[in-house]
Amino acid sequence: MFVFDKNFPWSSKYNPESTKPFIMSRSKIDLYLKCKRCAYLDMRLGIKGPKPFPYNLNSRIDALLKVEHDVAREKKIKTKYLEENNIDAIPYSHPELDVWREPFKAARFHHKETNITVAGSVDDLWEDNETKKIHIVDYKSTHTPNFEKLKAFNAPYLIGYKRQAEIYAWILSKLGLEIHQRSYFFYVNATLKQEIFDNKLDFEYALVPYDMRDFNWVENTVVEIKNFLETNKIPASTADCELCKYMHKFFEFIKKKN
Repeated sequence: MFVFDKNFPWSSKYNPESTKPFIMSRSKIDLYLKCKRCAYLDMRLGIKGPKPFPYNLNSRIDALLKVEHDVAREKKIKTKYLEENNIDAIPYSHPELDVWREPFKAARFHHKETNITVAGSVDDLWEDNETKKIHIVDYKSTHTPNFEKLKAFNAPYLIGYKRQAEIYAWILSKLGLEIHQRSYFFYVNATLKQEIFDNKLDFEYALVPYDMRDFNWVENTVVEIKNFLETNKIPASTADCELCKYMHKFFEFIKKKN
């Protein structure tokens, strides 16, 4: 999960005249791929979209999973989740892992050609026991009656999750890690089996594998975004962008009122 604060330097807009590296999160890359107009307003003009609702319960689950994996990391053993899913890997130890996990620090790679620093905060990394390559791991918490369908991992909206894993893989490969093609989404789902709250929630989990394509597309996209941000023209709205649709309806309403 990547969170920004308006008072934090990362929220600064792109300035074509500046010699300082522009720090761009993986979520900004995703925004550009979803809607170029929103991306231009955000990164070039500093006009941000609405902040997402804070998912505090999800964040707590993330924190607990990290602690559980950190215990196994220190002992250099598998967690029960890896054992139960016959995954031949252990939580990966790296001196920078705690930094890479921090939202306001994150894993960063400075792309010198564009003077853009790409940043992303990873949830976890697992080391394959045979190849010693590193699996990207992302925690996802949800509540859905269609958990089996979700585990199939083929819904259209999941493309953003897939891109997220590939962006993390690209950053970390640039930082010297040998990345395994297979990444994992660690899904935790609040079950429907409970009839009363009783001061607790019951969860089920699934490790959903995703075999990444060639993640070098990220570098091409960073170059593309750099050229895009150098222009002085706001792009047209994207047809399927919900925010653009809302703003269009809003301004229509204002015009009618006036």
